Amino acid sequence: MNWYWRLIATGFAFGSFGLGGLFMALTIFPAMMVILRNRAKRRQYAQFVICRGFRLFAWMLDITGVAGVQAYNLDRLKDAQGTLIIANHPTLLDVVMILSRMDRCQCVVKHELFRNPFLFGVVRAAGFIRNDDNPENLITQARHHLASGANIMIFPEGTRTPPKHKLGKLQRGAANIAIETQADLIPVVVHCNHDTLKKGVPWYRIPPSKIQYRLEIDPPIIFNDIHDPELPRAKQSRALTRFIKEYFLSRLTYDFAGNRT
Repeated sequence: MNWYWRLIATGFAFGSFGLGGLFMALTIFPAMMVILRNRAKRRQYAQFVICRGFRLFAWMLDITGVAGVQAYNLDRLKDAQGTLIIANHPTLLDVVMILSRMDRCQCVVKHELFRNPFLFGVVRAAGFIRNDDNPENLITQARHHLASGANIMIFPEGTRTPPKHKLGKLQRGAANIAIETQADLIPVVVHCNHDTLKKGVPWYRIPPSKIQYRLEIDPPIIFNDIHDPELPRAKQSRALTRFIKEYFLSRLTYDFAGNRT
């Protein structure tokens, strides 16, 4: 009975998530465009609304028995300014769980979201950055947001971790942004006790017990401590990407999600 309840609750939650995004895109965000003429402030308020919406969604997942989340050292995120937040990406709900514990944040998101009928209005209102944008434009946007004191969250993997793996293949987007902006890094290590909602795993494949997330916010990594400016530009990117990969692999050695490679 518990399994069937969580199946129904999961379907209801995902339906609510899509309809909630559509509701905000059709009501709250258009109202903001009328009330707030300053584009930067409008994006900040939109991000605040999104974070609060995600917090409500996470609460709903918790009370219905679908998924719970625990976060450690949240002050490191709350006190951060002009920092690049990097996280591993084991499941579909990672961004929801992280942003639900923040007040606002800029994000680099998959370009498919800008064509999603339920979410395109949300990501546009928040001014989120497309991950398939022209590299120079992406860097320009990132530099602007970081210089204004905003934090940017990015998943170095670019997509969800494959099942039975600790970490997927890393893209160089996070390293390139860090090198071009010289921003410090805050790693968020995401643990999940099931392989559900991973890449290729449908939402209706319900795990045998409640999904539990653990978010561990690690101390900031000072960019100058890990960057060698004497290396050619391409080697700088490869070296920093390799550092990020090794960092997360070392932190996921004892991941409680079970059998992984």
